[in-house]
Amino acid sequence: MVDIIEADASHEEVIQAKDEEIETEEVEISEEAEKPEEKSTDRQPTAKEFKAVDGARKAFEKENKRLKEELLANKSQPTDGDPMVSVALGKALADISLEEAESIVTYAKGKFNNLKPTPEQIIQASKDPWVMDAIKSQREKVAGENKTPTPSSPSSIIGGKTTEDVEKMDNKEFAKFVRGEKGGRSGI
Repeated sequence: MVDIIEADASHEEVIQAKDEEIETEEVEISEEAEKPEEKSTDRQPTAKEFKAVDGARKAFEKENKRLKEELLANKSQPTDGDPMVSVALGKALADISLEEAESIVTYAKGKFNNLKPTPEQIIQASKDPWVMDAIKSQREKVAGENKTPTPSSPSSIIGGKTTEDVEKMDNKEFAKFVRGEKGGRSGI
């Protein structure tokens, strides 16, 4: 029920006016039944009825304004959930990239038919075998694309040693290697 505080009419006056209005309507209805030709549609409200209706209107507007402010205040406040749910969600998505997390949320939306899945639903979706396989497959694909391609020309192999092996040799080993290849002096 609406509290009427600072209104022109008290709650009791409004109820009394409505009761009187109902009584007058009943009398008019019974008179209309007897005299259908005397119907009057342009009846003006009495001062008392006008005050009662005006007071009720003001009270309604005041309560409506209060409820709107309360609703706006509730929307602006963040919802306090269980902090352990946030911790569990963080652990479930710890090694997940942002793109993968978006995929999990999208999957949860479809699986649970909910445009805003709860953290519990997201956690459950992240553990789904289909999602885990999709993430694994995507990671393998990206790893394959980022892998350094094999050189188009084979590395030069000299005397059974690659260029990397030759670069690792110290001066004495290199001199011995070159003498062995050329069969003579290396000039070093």
